[in-house]
Amino acid sequence: MEWNEISTNWQRCFELAWETMKDGSKPIAALVIDENGEIIAEGKNAVYSEYYGATVSYNEIAHAEVNALGKIDNRVHTSRAPYTLYSTLEPCPLCTGALYMSSIKNLAYAAKDKFGGSLDMLGKTHYLSRKQINIDGPVPVLDEISIFLNVYFDLTRQNMRPSIVKLHDELAEDYPNAVSLARKWGEDKRLDPYFSTPFKDSFPIIVEGLTTNKSPV
Repeated sequence: MEWNEISTNWQRCFELAWETMKDGSKPIAALVIDENGEIIAEGKNAVYSEYYGATVSYNEIAHAEVNALGKIDNRVHTSRAPYTLYSTLEPCPLCTGALYMSSIKNLAYAAKDKFGGSLDMLGKTHYLSRKQINIDGPVPVLDEISIFLNVYFDLTRQNMRPSIVKLHDELAEDYPNAVSLARKWGEDKRLDPYFSTPFKDSFPIIVEGLTTNKSPV
């Protein structure tokens, strides 16, 4: 996959995820588009950082989807059903709930999150069955890149608690190649020298790494 083969919405999502990774938070980003395909809100994970325009920063609930959805003004966006929330990772319980409560009826996510992803919440209660959410995901190649970035971030920026090791093991059940490559590259922080460049320049390097990496986890 080439960078110019990706939709502009996904390009923007991963550019934002790259930014938040460099800022010191998990590389997860989200945006909302309206029925005309225009981006009306953007959000980045800011659990361990802050950025201009964030609705929540330095807090455990400062997730990308929360920061994006929190920018939608009820006085302006009176009918949100045709809008779409994009996220680089399957929403967690917090963000799945926020999506449902937002009245946005469409979701596009890049990668499945076997550890924290909670889209299976939808429809499990009477209330969560009232609104039908149209879901599109995961997205081939982009899902591998999303998982790779998140595991790499954990290995190079986090204290490796047992819970994080368990998270990686569960992600590896669906994405063994991405987790394997992140573990290899994380040892010598091989991706760090590219942080000074736009994500579109790092994208082909990561894709090539995923293509050539054949070792087991």
